[in-house]
Order: sequence, then structure tokens, then C-alpha cells
Amino acid sequence: KNSVRQATSPNVLAMLPGSQRPDEFIVYTVHWDHLGRIFGDPKDNIYNGAIDNATGTATLLAMARAMSKLPQPPKRSILFAFVGAEEQGLLGSEPLALHPPIPAGYMAAVINIDGISFLGKTKDVNVIGNGKSNLDDIVSRVAQWQGRTVVPDSSPDKGYYYRSDQFSLAKVGVPGVYLHSGMNIVGKPDGWGKQQLDTWIEETYHQPSDEYDAGWDLAGAVEDAQLLMHVGLEIAQQQSMPAWNPGDEFEAARKSAIEARN
Repeated sequence: KNSVRQATSPNVLAMLPGSQRPDEFIVYTVHWDHLGRIFGDPKDNIYNGAIDNATGTATLLAMARAMSKLPQPPKRSILFAFVGAEEQGLLGSEPLALHPPIPAGYMAAVINIDGISFLGKTKDVNVIGNGKSNLDDIVSRVAQWQGRTVVPDSSPDKGYYYRSDQFSLAKVGVPGVYLHSGMNIVGKPDGWGKQQLDTWIEETYHQPSDEYDAGWDLAGAVEDAQLLMHVGLEIAQQQSMPAWNPGDEFEAARKSAIEARN
């Protein structure tokens, strides 16, 4: 027997006003929900979602706190969006994109956090959607400053770019940055990181076992958070609006959104 019910899941938004171009925004997104409960297991029936995405939510809170303490606000405004119902089909970010507090043409970029690195510092940065926009140049530059190398999506067959909240904003033309954990772990042999992540996906991803683990090494998560913060601040300072690469599937939506400003 099945039962169907409707529920309301809020999006929570906060803004850091820009100092010179406050009508243009960098949008940071995380989803704060998970899958609820599983029936049939009396011992552990809660989908805790610790990595996916309590860690992302905590990371964005830390980044927002850090940005609010900058001596000078960035030129563009920063919108921090904590959205719900991502696991149910991006249902929180969809209304943010379709009925936004500011029009899509004024959104310079979206930076999405969906889980964090828990294996330690990495030599690489796995960029989902690498090659789609000129934001790649900024990500590569900040990663190089950290002594790391950008690598493209290691599992393009899984369609990760189309399965998290940046996709909702991409459909209305907003270019995005979305990272996955690097796999070349500092101090570990080649292949160790991939093996650990493959095991986590097989045994923990979208399972009640996604719980906090005191054995996590969050040094890599700190580096990723610093990278995403600096990327956002650099976009907030640059004169031009980011753009999709010529011929990208979302380029037309971007041009329409920019034209709607005039």
C-alpha cells in the first residue's frame, strides 16, 4: 500500500550586498535535505545525509561567515541559497531559478556545493562540467595557486552536472561551478583515493549509513572551500559577466537572460 502526501520545504536565502554593483549576484547553492526515512529497519531507518549534504550546508555557512567579515565587500552581491528537496528532483532550486529574487540576467554565476572531500588533501580538483564556460579559467587559476591541478569529470557517464542544483540555474542561462572530490590524495598511493570513493558510493551514498565519522580527514574539504570562496570573490570583482563557451547547450538561454536586462 502506498500513501501520498504533500509537504512544504522552504528555501533559505541570505545576501551580502555588493559595494559597487549590488544589482548583480554570485549565487552559492547547497541543498539541506536528504531522503527522509527507510521502512523495514528498526535499528537505523534515517537517511542522515551527513556528507550529502549536511557537510555542504556547514561549508557554505562557514564561507558566508568569512565573507561577511571581509574588510571590504566584493563589488557584486553574494546570494547564499540553502534549497530544499534536491533529492526529490531539484524541487527547491527549480523555483529559485524560475521565480528568482533577482532576474537570471543579473546572476553572474552559480557555485554549487553538494558534498565535500573527506579523504584529506588532494593534488587534483575534479571539475564537473569542465569545458562548458569561461569560469574554468578562474577555477584553474585558483587551483594552481593552491598547487593543485584541474581534471575533468571522472565519471561523465553518470551525468552529475544534470543532477544537482546548478542545473536548475543553468537552464535559465547562469554559468556554474561544481566540484567533486579529487582522487589523487596527498601521501597516499596512486589509486587509493578512487578505491575509497568507489567503496563509499557503493556502500554509503544515499544510504542511512551516510553518518558523521570522526575519522574523516577534512583538510581537503578546507582547501575546496577556500577554492570556491576565492573563485566566487574573483567573479564578484571582474568587470565582465561570465559566459558559456560558444556552442554550449545553455548559451542561448544566457543571451536571452542578458538581453532581458535591456
